[in-house]
Amino acid sequence: MAIMIHPVQRRLAELTIKMLQGGLNLFEASEMMHCLRANADLVQKIDGYKEAAYAAQCNEQMDLVMHFSQKLDEMEAKCT
Repeated sequence: MAIMIHPVQRRLAELTIKMLQGGLNLFEASEMMHCLRANADLVQKIDGYKEAAYAAQCNEQMDLVMHFSQKLDEMEAKCT
């Protein structure tokens, strides 16, 4: 099973490493803030799909479980 790493998360990791090794210039600091916002949006979207799938499963609505699982799979496919 692959672990989903979105390009925004990868760039955020690169910027964090650079910051820890000596600092960021103004452009990179601005880019880091952009990546943090995008990462927060990504986490909310993933969590929303997972919560919706869980709620559907609790209500035995397997068609909705499959729908939200497919949405997560599509997001993961875009990351690879």
